[in-house]
Amino acid sequence: AVVSTQSTGFAYMVMVLIEGLPLFCLELHIGNHFKKSVSGSMRHIKKGLVGVGWCTMTVCFLCSVYYNSIIMWIIRYLFESFVNPLPWSECRTNHTCCIEDKTQYYWYYEHLRLSSDFREIGSFSPTLVVCLIIAWITIFVCISRGIKSSGKVVYFSATAPYVVLVILLFRGLTLDGAKDGIVYFLQPQATKLLDPSLWSDAASQIFYSLGIGFGAIVSFASFSKNCDNVIRDSIIITIVNCTTSILGGFVIFSIVGYRRHMTGADFDQLGSGPGLAFVAIAEAVANMHISPLWAVLFYSMLLLLGVDSLFGLMESMLHQLREEVPVLRRIKKHGVNACVCLLMFLLALPTATNGGQYIIDLMDTWAVSIPLLIVAVGEIVAIVWFYGIHRFTREVKEKTGHHIGWYWQICWVVLSPLVLLVLVGFSLVTNFTNMNYSTELPTEGVVGALFLLILPLMTIPVGALYGRLNPESEDEDSSHGNDVAIQLEVLTCMQEESAAK
Repeated sequence: AVVSTQSTGFAYMVMVLIEGLPLFCLELHIGNHFKKSVSGSMRHIKKGLVGVGWCTMTVCFLCSVYYNSIIMWIIRYLFESFVNPLPWSECRTNHTCCIEDKTQYYWYYEHLRLSSDFREIGSFSPTLVVCLIIAWITIFVCISRGIKSSGKVVYFSATAPYVVLVILLFRGLTLDGAKDGIVYFLQPQATKLLDPSLWSDAASQIFYSLGIGFGAIVSFASFSKNCDNVIRDSIIITIVNCTTSILGGFVIFSIVGYRRHMTGADFDQLGSGPGLAFVAIAEAVANMHISPLWAVLFYSMLLLLGVDSLFGLMESMLHQLREEVPVLRRIKKHGVNACVCLLMFLLALPTATNGGQYIIDLMDTWAVSIPLLIVAVGEIVAIVWFYGIHRFTREVKEKTGHHIGWYWQICWVVLSPLVLLVLVGFSLVTNFTNMNYSTELPTEGVVGALFLLILPLMTIPVGALYGRLNPESEDEDSSHGNDVAIQLEVLTCMQEESAAK
């Protein structure tokens, strides 16, 4: 669920209007206009900005490594959902923790077998390793033929979850206590609006749900027609995304209300992320009639959503990789994709150990969130300062046939970059002062966190140095010809539309 209360939902909607919609439209037009990935588009604008694309590529790589490990967890829970009774619904030991909370005990002590400290990586879990192999084979099959074939996979992976979501919604609304969960979901809690972390979480959710900053929007848009109405498409996609988030909120909180009715667990103890999906929801599902059926449906939905998100990240990274390393274009896509997936599988293997969750938490906190915000700032700077906001809005007007209003221009020039910089500062302060770990982060963890933060960000100054040492030549010479070709295609599209009318 994206929104946990009405106040959180208010912050979410504000961030949609200030960050989500303007940045989604910005990236959609960049890919649609330049017909390149983020790296190629930034190089076309100014060679020294290519580092923004390299940062995106690095973020996608790091995010994909740990994201598929979360899918690994989902696959294991999905397999175990076919067992009746569900493994997490009963105690197989007399351990006190198991007696007090069976679901939480199963998650930490039987599924993760979590070690007590970050330093204790422990041994590999054979079951998790097998699930990780299945996860990477699935992703390889999805991206085996490139972006055009991935678009076909999306028809299933993006629509099937809606079917499951509607089924779970009807089931959730019929559960005892569902009303309490829905009321909690909708009730206003204005005091939370004063909490900066609420706004940071809302912005983070927008970036993840819409895919902003990962480069996937730019890469997929580069294959669309030049006459596509980016304003209309951005509004439609954003509305669908928000509607889905609200629908998901009703599903989650109807089930959570049932959990509270059955166990007395307080709403404020829900947690987030894995704690919500693998503990709170798992416990509620275990108490339902025909619990394996609902468990299979729920974790199937999570699997489809996870795979759908991940191969978008992979395609963005591979698209940029082929543009930046020309020699890879002479190698079959199957071979390149297989090597990349194998490398990422090997890097993800430590997440299948007893200390795997510590590694995933470290990567999630440091390697992605802050670099994503900085990538978005870089894209805005590239368009507003170097490409020219007037030139940009003129091109959008030529394609859409509508004048670009003050809302879009104020967001692109002032509001969006200003809010992003505030969020970057808040995230840095929060991450350095409040480590979200069950044990104190050791020196090795601090070094790892700094490495994960610096690795993607250092590509930006490296790209600037590259542009300085390699002055623009052919890019500027070809830009005029490219713009002329784009204008001709737009005119052709307009003529086709007129003929159709």
